[in-house]
Amino acid sequence: MKKARAAEARLRTLTMTYPIVPESLRAVQVACIQAVALYGGELWWDHKEAGSRDDLQLLLNRQAWSILGALPTSPRGALMRESGLTPAPVVLDSRQQLFAARLADACSGKLKELHQNPSSGAPICRVV
Repeated sequence: MKKARAAEARLRTLTMTYPIVPESLRAVQVACIQAVALYGGELWWDHKEAGSRDDLQLLLNRQAWSILGALPTSPRGALMRESGLTPAPVVLDSRQQLFAARLADACSGKLKELHQNPSSGAPICRVV
């Protein structure tokens, strides 16, 4: 999260110097800041852990404020809807489900092969 906050601060200074259209700002924030914040989220995301979810949601709230130019006291639901950003738990859940589907698809053929011909402890599958 530290790197994502640093990237957000750099982007905020750029947007204060050079005004950017909200749609373009949203695209840049999703591509740069969210990519840094969600790196490896498929592995570290746990539904029971509120700390990482809350940190990410605060980051998304700040992104929504800067995209819309809204006040920090604006309602969060309206901020997320109007800015076009997705709430943190939804983003993390979807990334984790996509990773699980990709892992299951990559390993399905290897598991069948393993049951037919037991190996000597070689890795079952490798997801790239």
